[in-house]
Amino acid sequence: MTQRTALLAISLAFLACSDGSGNNNNNEEVKGNSLLLNFTSVYPETGELRWMNPDSTALSFGALSFDHDSKVFASGANIFVLESGLSNISCIPAEKIGGVISQDTLEKGTYPYEVAVAGNTGYITFNAAITDYIQTFNINTCAIGEKINLPIPQANAASVKASGDTLLVLSQRLDGYTATKPGLLIRINTGTKALIDTITLKFYNPHSAVLSDGKLYVSSQGAYNADYSVNTEVSGVEAVDLSTGTSEIIATGVQLGGGSNGLALDKTNQILYVSVFMEFGDQPVKPVNLASKTVGAALPNITDSFGGLVFDDVSGKLFVGDRDFSNPGVKIYNPATRATTPVSGGDPLLPPSSLAIARW
Repeated sequence: MTQRTALLAISLAFLACSDGSGNNNNNEEVKGNSLLLNFTSVYPETGELRWMNPDSTALSFGALSFDHDSKVFASGANIFVLESGLSNISCIPAEKIGGVISQDTLEKGTYPYEVAVAGNTGYITFNAAITDYIQTFNINTCAIGEKINLPIPQANAASVKASGDTLLVLSQRLDGYTATKPGLLIRINTGTKALIDTITLKFYNPHSAVLSDGKLYVSSQGAYNADYSVNTEVSGVEAVDLSTGTSEIIATGVQLGGGSNGLALDKTNQILYVSVFMEFGDQPVKPVNLASKTVGAALPNITDSFGGLVFDDVSGKLFVGDRDFSNPGVKIYNPATRATTPVSGGDPLLPPSSLAIARW
């Protein structure tokens, strides 16, 4: 597959306020070498990548257009956009956002899911059952590299993280669209590409993960009943100790009141924020105290957190993509005040669908 460099379509609003250098020429210009990234979309319309200073409460005027079915990820100063519908990977230097980016094409019909980074190499998981590999790429040029085979047939790979020379890959192990057995954590050596081991998880259908201090916190959506409600007996959050390969339950789906989805960690206060699926359009965020393993009340003024969670360790604030039908947008939760503040400048017709933070 051939690498190509492309200048993506930039919105008219961005052109109107740009100084022509690719930098945002307004009061919300990047400060403190960090960006809160917000991908917004509505099926089947085009999507937009927006951004802002994490200390601000307003999105910058800049916007980049992508396929509606896309997700944004970041590692340090490197920003990545996965376009599932078009099967593309785009690489954007954070300090040059709004300018020329690098892009390459992935195998069609593979549904790229998540990106992890180790050194100059990126690793992409694919959620299609037929995709039994991890795809590597160069994070600086976006050039597609070699494939790393997964040892599990129909793995339905989800979240991927890199810890030293080890890839940590979550396998949903679905039968069609149904989870019938516990998920797996697959560990692969990035140097030899060999399987290290597989660890059976406590819950079904793993979705997201956060890596911190030798532990991988995993949220699992569980299985769904005939009426599409969540079987909370097989959903929840667990922590895998990577040194021992053992797992402990942090919170069950019964305690959470639904299937656990997105995760974000406040490392300083040891609070894990969990996006909890109750039903379509109803997805609150609940804090879990890691020390006491207790679940707190849902955060205020957040209806549908399906649009993503990310915690900023520098500002000490949680960013939530709320896809609420009546009041969609990025919202900021401040643990110190326990208040939620809406971010201005978004398009209500394009609610958030993915969040990330770039820092350099």
